[in-house]
Amino acid sequence: MTAPTLLFCIGATKAGTSWLHRYISAHPRCHMRGIKELHYFDSVEFNDYGTWIADVEGRRDNNLTQLLTEEDPQIRRAKTRVAEDAEAWAGVLRQHRQDDAAYLAYLHGGLGDESVVGDFTPAYALLPLARLREMAELQPEVRFVYLLRDPVDRVWSHCRMMAKRRANKPSEIQRRSVNIMRRIYKGKEPEIVRRSDYIGPLERLREAVAPEQLKVVFYEDLFTDAAIADICAFLGIDPVPAEFGRRVLRGPEAQMEPGQFEEMRAFLAPQYDYVAGAFERIPARWTLDMEAAQ
Repeated sequence: MTAPTLLFCIGATKAGTSWLHRYISAHPRCHMRGIKELHYFDSVEFNDYGTWIADVEGRRDNNLTQLLTEEDPQIRRAKTRVAEDAEAWAGVLRQHRQDDAAYLAYLHGGLGDESVVGDFTPAYALLPLARLREMAELQPEVRFVYLLRDPVDRVWSHCRMMAKRRANKPSEIQRRSVNIMRRIYKGKEPEIVRRSDYIGPLERLREAVAPEQLKVVFYEDLFTDAAIADICAFLGIDPVPAEFGRRVLRGPEAQMEPGQFEEMRAFLAPQYDYVAGAFERIPARWTLDMEAAQ
């Protein structure tokens, strides 16, 4: 039997990976485990096993706790699967060493006649060239999908997500969102800045990955039949209907303060300029932002 295509979906936080993961997970030709972000290659690269063991064990425990009171059979099956998959994946990470065979065995666990398996970990975009090249050569058929979003929209969504996590109550989200945006310029939110960089990841991906292995998709184009058909063709599968109206992990509502858009647009100008020069076409949303800042 031919090994299934291995899909790596990477990209910036808040750029559509969760929605695409839901679509791919539901596709009859794709086999996805119950844990979305595996963080295998960044654990190996940065020797950061402990962080992601704790994360996946937390997911396991949360689902087991919810099972104590959940009565709906379908939800119980889903939560049981996630808990079991989380424990299986934690077992791989607990080795505290690189074990590509165990990684692939986990992805293939329960595989039937599906033709695609995958790992949706946006943080892989931060990996160095050598590691990306190693991933591209992990097996005969490997594909990378890199998602990117209008830089200011992405940062603001990221700020709102972090505000929700840090808020003690919903009424704090507006204030915290604008404060997090301010903190970016003061060097106090380095992770948001790292996730805002498209130049480095695109440069490394284009050097590490053969052109036929890489598909770059704009968030603004993702929620269309044409984009889904293009991604499916790239993976060698037929498209199935997508739920474009269904939002996944929608962030809380908040509004930038006057002048914040213009300030962040100037801060991120190198990202806009690079992407505009690297692609024949960019979404209208990106162009409007550039015109608004002129």
